Amino acid sequence: MWKQTRRNLGGNNIPKILIVDDEPDLREMLHLMFHKEGFETEEAEDGADFLDKVDGFQPDLVILDIMMPGLTTREILQKLRRKKSNPKIILLTVVRYSNEEKEKVFKMGNIVDYIKKPFELDDFMDAVKKQVQRNL
Repeated sequence: MWKQTRRNLGGNNIPKILIVDDEPDLREMLHLMFHKEGFETEEAEDGADFLDKVDGFQPDLVILDIMMPGLTTREILQKLRRKKSNPKIILLTVVRYSNEEKEKVFKMGNIVDYIKKPFELDDFMDAVKKQVQRNL
């Protein structure tokens, strides 16, 4: 699907996704899945690495794990506001939040979705494609 879109747009609008997770196996799996779909990807192993890469890569979408060593999600999102890049963010978490807690999380930044680990790959890809299509 994205390969056809890329041709239709003259190669100028390849969706870019930045994967931020401290689990190398998950980053690699998502990287392979996204490349199969025709997306361009970059990987970051933690919040500081993400903040170093976000402006240079200019992602359309960020997949951000909530529970990583180093910077908290709140700190990452606060620092992101000072950057020129303002990508959509899908949060990944192993923690189950109440509806009230989810509302607070969605107000912290440009959060567009919240996915609980472990997730079904098809459901995850549907959520990603939905957000990427909104950028085209």
